[in-house]
Amino acid sequence: MLPTLSLGSISLPTYPFFFLLAFWGGLWLAALQAKRWGLDGDHIYNAGLYAFLGGIIGARLWFVLLHWQNYVSNPAQALSLSRSALSLGAGLAVGALIVWVYLQRNKLTIGAYLDALAPGLALALVIGHIGAFLGGEALGATATVPWAVEIAGTARHPVQLYEAAVSLIILGGLYFNPFRPWPGFQFWLLVAFYGLARLVLEIFRARPLLIGNGYLLVQVVALAAVIVALSIMAYNFSRNSAGIHSRGL
Repeated sequence: MLPTLSLGSISLPTYPFFFLLAFWGGLWLAALQAKRWGLDGDHIYNAGLYAFLGGIIGARLWFVLLHWQNYVSNPAQALSLSRSALSLGAGLAVGALIVWVYLQRNKLTIGAYLDALAPGLALALVIGHIGAFLGGEALGATATVPWAVEIAGTARHPVQLYEAAVSLIILGGLYFNPFRPWPGFQFWLLVAFYGLARLVLEIFRARPLLIGNGYLLVQVVALAAVIVALSIMAYNFSRNSAGIHSRGL
């Protein structure tokens, strides 16, 4: 494990550094892909940066609102950006809303934007999972397999590397196969494949979040994402097929 990176006289926490590296790397690749789908790469950077900043603010604000009693005596603490004091779901929702508003204001096609974003997201997942492995985040369950990694005297599944490997395979498929029968196809393909991967890989997590009667939260979310992605794909394929038949082709 490498929880801290030393760059000369500067020490940086590994996981947050890789998170930022994943963000910018993902935007860079998405901007390159944008040309393939007829978009200006600057729109990728602009929308991504606005979404990132707005998402952090939204995630922090929602956390503060949910735990307002902890900040009444010292409101200045609400300005802290501790990773443990951010609401991930709220941040993602705010970020997605900002991207949608940006696309609407600039009259950009949502499907083309999502397709350009897909390989960038895959690259970000690769980098992020490697950063999680190096930083000792999201540890794997105890294991006896030959490739287990010893952490604090305990052999564990390198589940972060499993996820990075799956993300790399998805990235290769999206980047080198430009098949796109309808706008948005590549994005929903990413959602479907990564969701399926998380359904399987979550069982190798050391301390997965549980809901209800012992269901794994990430598996529930991943299953929902797969169902939504496959439903959207089936709808678009059936609509395109109906259009072809109606034209007598």
